Amino acid sequence: MNEIKACGIIICALIVCVIFKNLKNEYALLIRIAIAVSVFTVSLGIFYPALTFISEISKNTAINAYIPILFKALGIAFAVEITSDICKDAGENALSERISFFGKAEIIVLTLPLIKNLFELTQGLLK
Repeated sequence: MNEIKACGIIICALIVCVIFKNLKNEYALLIRIAIAVSVFTVSLGIFYPALTFISEISKNTAINAYIPILFKALGIAFAVEITSDICKDAGENALSERISFFGKAEIIVLTLPLIKNLFELTQGLLK
């Protein structure tokens, strides 16, 4: 039921954006940014129980060392996606592509220890 409420709020915000776009385009962009940040904040609240559950079940396992890296990568992905969408809404497609590239590069650099351990594990299995 929360999904229907969220969709309804976003549709109402879309209507407000369309109205303001005709009157003052700058206000429409600010409204879109506010909506994006609000939806992101609410989404974090929805994800929190799942993240807590994953953290709890992985406490006594070998994967526990990698959970913070995965959570950081997830946060980077969300932040970059929202920023990219805001840039697209503002008509800056080139800037949107650059921030997406930056996010991908940042996630790759962040996960390098995971990739290294994966290769070491693979080498150990092949010997």
